[in-house]
Amino acid sequence: MAGIAVVLYGVVAVLVVGLAWGTAKRHDPLRIDARAQLAFRAARRRSLAAIALALGLLAIGIATAQLVPQWLGVGAALAPALACIGGLTLYAAIPPLRDDGAETRYAAPLTRRTPWNVAPRAALAVLGAAIVLLIALLVFTGATSSPDELGRFRAITFTAPLSSSTATPYPGWFYAVPLLIGTVLLAVAVWAALRRIATTASFPGEALEGLDAMWRARSAEIIVGLATAAVCLQLGGAALFAGTTMGVARLQPGTAASWQVLATGLTLLGIVSLLLSVVALTLAALRAFALPKRVIRSESQVGSPA
Repeated sequence: MAGIAVVLYGVVAVLVVGLAWGTAKRHDPLRIDARAQLAFRAARRRSLAAIALALGLLAIGIATAQLVPQWLGVGAALAPALACIGGLTLYAAIPPLRDDGAETRYAAPLTRRTPWNVAPRAALAVLGAAIVLLIALLVFTGATSSPDELGRFRAITFTAPLSSSTATPYPGWFYAVPLLIGTVLLAVAVWAALRRIATTASFPGEALEGLDAMWRARSAEIIVGLATAAVCLQLGGAALFAGTTMGVARLQPGTAASWQVLATGLTLLGIVSLLLSVVALTLAALRAFALPKRVIRSESQVGSPA
């Protein structure tokens, strides 16, 4: 049954990704000069490097569950946040391409660019909602956790008049505190990567404000998508473990039925969040690959590496 569930999950993920990408807004090819072409290629390389590093770190973090069992899965639980932090830090650390020294006139919008206004508001809203939901879940599971036999708050216990039932692993404070810290650091990494995009010099040349804003928005969308994938992966894992463990522990006679409803809801939330993490990561990678394919070289306009 577990194998069938994994296959069905994969099929659904592929279908959702295909549907999302197929219905995504398409952009006509752009005619820009050689320097602007280099800017798009550089943006593509930065984005793909960040995604590749994040995936590598994620694999290493998940492997710690088997390689370092004494960590009790803390490394694997933190893997999404740490992987994304590593990828976004690499993105922010890569310097802009140097100007070729050609004399040209610069044009830029009067509105000051900030890390929060270069990204699409809808993408930031989704990321913000996922972070708030993750924090709320971790605080709830921490507050409802109980100590295991060694005093670590990674269990949940239901007590009846004559007996009690305890189950682990549960995302109590033992896991929730590191995850909350990781979430805060992830938000800082998102800010740093978006700041890298916001503070890069504008394209030199006149009437290129729209092109300049476009590469920033698309690059920021990739960054926010990668972060959303990481947050949803953590949210999905925490919710799935919380719901499953809660469902096992509440088998104790006399436990309120509302706990079973909550356990089922958390399990469903976990499955949906894991699916959304796959979708967000895939779309971020597809958008990164699509960056250079959206431009057609033309020597009639002026641009500059970014």
